[in-house]
This record gives sequence, C-alpha cells and structure tokens, in this order.
Amino acid sequence: MKKSSFLPVCFTVAVVAFQATPSVAAASPEAGEARSSHLSSVLNTIPDIIFYKDLDGVYQGGNEAWADLVGEPRDAMIGKTDFDLFPKQLAEFFRSKDQEMLASGKTGRNEEWVDYPDGRRVLLDTVKTPWLDSEGEVLGVLGICRDITDLRAAHADSLQALEDANASFYSALAALFTGDTAPMDAVWSHSEEVSLQGPFGARMDGWEAVQAHFKEESTMKMAGTVLCENKVMRAVAGMGYIVCVEEGQDMTVDGNPITVHHRATNIFQLEEDGKWKMVHHHTDLAPVLDAAVDAGWGRRLIRLAVEEARAVPLPPPSEEAGFCPVISVPSTTTCECQSSARE
Repeated sequence: MKKSSFLPVCFTVAVVAFQATPSVAAASPEAGEARSSHLSSVLNTIPDIIFYKDLDGVYQGGNEAWADLVGEPRDAMIGKTDFDLFPKQLAEFFRSKDQEMLASGKTGRNEEWVDYPDGRRVLLDTVKTPWLDSEGEVLGVLGICRDITDLRAAHADSLQALEDANASFYSALAALFTGDTAPMDAVWSHSEEVSLQGPFGARMDGWEAVQAHFKEESTMKMAGTVLCENKVMRAVAGMGYIVCVEEGQDMTVDGNPITVHHRATNIFQLEEDGKWKMVHHHTDLAPVLDAAVDAGWGRRLIRLAVEEARAVPLPPPSEEAGFCPVISVPSTTTCECQSSARE
C-alpha cells in the first residue's frame, strides 16, 4: 500500500515549531504570547492529529484534532498519560511504540485502529519522531496521525478489481483456445507500451504484435483452461502485478493431453476510466507445450498436404519404367504405373 503523502509537509511544520517550543519563555512575555498563539493557530488548522509528550509519556500539548480523538478539552489532557486517556491495551501499545522510537532515535511509523467518542472506528497512520529542543536535546515524543480508513478501503477495492482483471485474462485465454479472440482484446491495453513473452519464448512488443500473436494462437487447436494458482498480488501508484503458477486443467493440443505447469507474471495498469488493463504477461518457457504445438502443426501440415494431393488429378501413367508419377523416388515394388509401362 502506498504511504500517505502528509509526512513531509506536516512533519516539517510540526518539527520546526516544536523544536523551539521550550525557548518561547526566553523571549519577552509579549513576544512569547504572540508566538504561542500563532503556533496554536497553525497546528489547529492542520486536520491531522498532532501531539507531543515528555520522556515519561506525559502529554505536554496537541492540536484540536488530538482533542477530538480523546473527547476532552486540550487543557484537560495536558499532564495526563495514555493510561489516563485510552483503554489499557491501546495505551500499552502507544507507550511501547514511544519507547521503541526513543530507543532507536529514529522516526517510527505504524498503523493503529482507534475509536472516537462518537463511535467512529478509524485506522490511523501514525508517525512518531524525537521531540527536540533548540540545542538538539531529546525532550520526548512528537506524533502525527492521519485517518487512512477511506484510503485503505479504496486500496482494498482496487486490489479486488485487480484480481478480477486477472481472472478475466484467464477466462479470455480459455476463450482463445476455442478461436474467440474478442475477450483477450478487451483485457489488454491497446498501447504500444505493452509486451508479451509467453511459454513459446518469442517476445512481442506493442499491441499490434501482441494481438497478432493471440490471433495465431487461437488457431492452434488447444483446449482446456489455465488456472492462476498461489497468487501474490500488489498494487501501488496505478500499477499492479500478480505473480502465480499457471496450472493447465484438461489441456490438450491437437487432441493430445499435455501438462502445463510454470510461473507467470501479469502486470496491469490503471487506465483513465478506472479499469485495470493488462500491459505485460510473462511466463517461464514450457518445452513440453512448445513441442506439443510443433507436433500438432506438423501433423496438420501433413494432413493438409495429403488433402491437397487427393484434390489434384493424377497425371497419365509414366512412360519411364521404374518410376511412379506421384512420387519422385525409384520404386522397388510393383505399382500401377510400372504395370502400365510394361504393357
């Protein structure tokens, strides 16, 4: 899942602001009050939850979004810990993440489900980093949380749509075996950026070449279905991929059973209409399948040659003894044309 993009902006605002917070009092009272008011206004404008607490886990402040999560006024929460504000199990989780981050001295990130006072249950993407003073000394923990519930739901929907597009490809492959290329045309992007490298080894670049290959494949007299098993699926930034093992089911070539078992990678792109379209299909080489198809083509070529030969009228008997008109090798056996010649 793609990480939220709020980190650079909000962290820059919050870290710069809070690094100087303890030294506000060192300025004149008027300047300190103005600066504190300005800082509070900036933080309350940010919709993400922002809070900071000392090394003992005692809250020292936060914005209005933080207060909304807890359901108490901000001033009432200052001086309290997670155990005062949240259920014990959740408080222990929060505190453990604080300690992990402080021990490492590096920014930490995690996701957590929380319940609002109004009953809403949301998924928060939480970033915690050391809260520093102007001298770089660690004062505690600075945290920023964003509600990613809708983003996660949209991502789940996108993954389901990706899986559906992948299933459509294998349905289209089954249709291809019957000679129907239309479903395959619908599955693929028609861009010149697409590519295909299947079990026969040849690589096709661009939709025109890929489509031509599928048209040729539709004439191979294959039958059965191919299943996409043991799938691993990912989607990010408008691109999705599925890796799997392709397993043939009731597969035949030219009526002869064959075994199909190889790895495959399917890559999809999210088009402007919001639909996933295939842009690349790649499999391991399948020598058994390749040989079966070659043999099938060979048998069909022989049958075509025989059919064409039968359709051509036989020439008159040859006057040259020892040869038959239809075959061009000396005959060591008696044939009809040799008998005619001797007569």
